[in-house]
Amino acid sequence: MDRLPLTLIALVFAILFPLVGFLFGLQPLYEHGQNWWRSRTSVAVAARVETLERAEHLSRKRIATYRTKATFRYTFEGRQFVGGQASFYETPELHGGFQDQLYDELRISQQRQSLVDIWVDPSHPERAVFNRTLNWEAAVWSLPFALLFNGLGLAAWGYILNLWRPGRNKTMADRLREGRQILIKGADGTALLFVFALAWNSFSWPFATIALEHIRANGLSLAAIAFLFPIAGLGLILLTWLQFRNRWLAGRPVLEITGLSPLRGSIHFSPAIGQRSPPLELMHHVSISLRLVKGVRSGQKKPIKIWEHCLQDGPVARGTKVLDFVAGPPRERMGEQLELVLELAGANYSFHLPRSR
Repeated sequence: MDRLPLTLIALVFAILFPLVGFLFGLQPLYEHGQNWWRSRTSVAVAARVETLERAEHLSRKRIATYRTKATFRYTFEGRQFVGGQASFYETPELHGGFQDQLYDELRISQQRQSLVDIWVDPSHPERAVFNRTLNWEAAVWSLPFALLFNGLGLAAWGYILNLWRPGRNKTMADRLREGRQILIKGADGTALLFVFALAWNSFSWPFATIALEHIRANGLSLAAIAFLFPIAGLGLILLTWLQFRNRWLAGRPVLEITGLSPLRGSIHFSPAIGQRSPPLELMHHVSISLRLVKGVRSGQKKPIKIWEHCLQDGPVARGTKVLDFVAGPPRERMGEQLELVLELAGANYSFHLPRSR
């Protein structure tokens, strides 16, 4: 597919995803942080509940949500005020949530005509709030949008920049004729696993907190199934940590192509093989294979392997910095690509070669 339609498709994601991430993630988190920062200097003042209302909001599907609205009568530095708010968090909620708890607490104080403590901003005494605590449930719900959607938006921008990178479509033969080095960094999938683990945990823990509140209110029920998701999330975190550890042990191998017909090259290891492993391990198993694969088509889950040749499968001495190879792969046809696969210290790297000619 030509670069222009791919760019237009990626541009939709690059614009819409950060917009959703900002509106439903970064902006609410910023407001929570701003309210928390501003409330640090607030002063506790005795007040009476002046008005109290449980405002009902109906969605298009006639689902009712509620928000607590309140004003207070208080005196600060000899001046009388009527105003304030029940909480910084004013988003309507389903029955039984934070807004209901807030309403019940204020209703009891209003019925008894008892004083309550509200928090007044000394620099703006007309600003007052009864409950200044951060609503962690709302903040946790905003976190997936802030991390996941903005991260995907940045990935889309990176994809667009890579599409229009100068020299991207030059073949290996062209680069060698120009005297340019062909250096290819290996991809190991660790970053993708990290993003998946982050996304899974970002969405599963809020569900677990809701299930916990439901169980506290109604007793043990099928809602306990929701706890399986954060447990799986912890497993993903452990798997991600192991992958990062294996990658750290293996280092950052780089593939250099030095010639064609036959295909010649070297794999440079930095640090040298085994330098980060225990000193008693003098030999390390290294597996290298060269493949010719065909791109993924609709209905397929992974590329089709057309040809494969093993270049190395055995022990290599500790301290080895370079491994050379020579191979004679078949020439790529339309939609095919050469891929070199390296396995070292439990880490798997894939090097995707540009077209040879």
